[in-house]
Amino acid sequence: MNDKINIDGKKKRIFILVSVLVVLIFVAIFVYAKRLNNKVYSSYKTLNKVSLSHLDVAVVSENCKAFSDGIIRYNSYGMSYYSGGKEVWNSSFNIENPVMDMCSGYIAIAQKDSCEVTLIDKSGNQRKIQTSYPIKSVEVSKQGVVAATLDDGDACYIEIYDKDGTSIASGRTVLAGDGYPIDISISNDGTRLVASYLSVSNGSTQSKVVFYNYSSVGQNEVDRIVGGFNQYKSTLVPDVEFINNTTAVAFGDNMFTIYSIEQKPKIAYEEKFEDKIDMVFHSSKYIGIVFKSNSADYSEVLKVYDTSGKKVFTKSLDFKFSDICFVGKNVVMNDSSNCRMYSFSGVERFNYTFDKNIIKLVPLKDDKYSLITGTDVEEIELK
Repeated sequence: MNDKINIDGKKKRIFILVSVLVVLIFVAIFVYAKRLNNKVYSSYKTLNKVSLSHLDVAVVSENCKAFSDGIIRYNSYGMSYYSGGKEVWNSSFNIENPVMDMCSGYIAIAQKDSCEVTLIDKSGNQRKIQTSYPIKSVEVSKQGVVAATLDDGDACYIEIYDKDGTSIASGRTVLAGDGYPIDISISNDGTRLVASYLSVSNGSTQSKVVFYNYSSVGQNEVDRIVGGFNQYKSTLVPDVEFINNTTAVAFGDNMFTIYSIEQKPKIAYEEKFEDKIDMVFHSSKYIGIVFKSNSADYSEVLKVYDTSGKKVFTKSLDFKFSDICFVGKNVVMNDSSNCRMYSFSGVERFNYTFDKNIIKLVPLKDDKYSLITGTDVEEIELK
């Protein structure tokens, strides 16, 4: 009997010891992660550098974008892909007024008002896709599915193509009917599309947001429309974005709506503001909204939300930035010479003035960035 009591007591002590160790491990991981996310940097080191010998026309920040595991630099005369401190490929073309989108390993680019989209993969391979009418905008998914808004002068169209150029779907709208598509966004898997329309009825304009599904979910729906929302009334909705496969955001001039899309879309969160929205940006997990400020102490106010609509960070900004983005649970912003990074807990993790002109600062991974200047692409690491 005593032996059984001793064995049971020993098992209980072992269980308690293991439980305490597990708790201590989780606490240690939490503390380490929190310290890591609030680590402060004061400088940087250059890991590698490559000269911008191709595309010798002046570049602005909008022409440099993160792509795959590197960056794309483009202008009207061509495009180059840089990764790992070297130029992987370049392609020459003549596109006077390019419209472009990229997702994962694909780039879709076209000359506005032309009838041809060029689809490029991360190896530089190209495929031409012919559209039925002149192109106004293009979107591309992770699978290489291309969506294009078209205009023949009398009506507008949204056409969807797979990566081989085969037409998947097409829809026609007119301003006095369904409306004019202001913006579209396609989900990463290429099965869903959201469009913002501006319509005219009885002499007044109204915005609405419409969702399409090109999988089996939408096959029995008229025009594959699985949801429509017209609560915006007099608010213009110039920007709609799929930020992940099941979350889309519609940005009005003074409000925003988060839509959750499992089968059909529903409103997950919506907020109206007294001030007009000045700028928006997002990652797959967070949404950033910037407002102009009338205060003499700071020029702008930043609000950050998660995909459920929970506000996770608010900050008054005294720094007039030209570019802003999320890096994990941090906000990174820069102008032509200075860069700042703030964690969601409000810690200023980086505040540095470079001795060179910044055209674009592109996050790569961990604490590494691509620093694009007028002459070089540098891969740098914060320290």
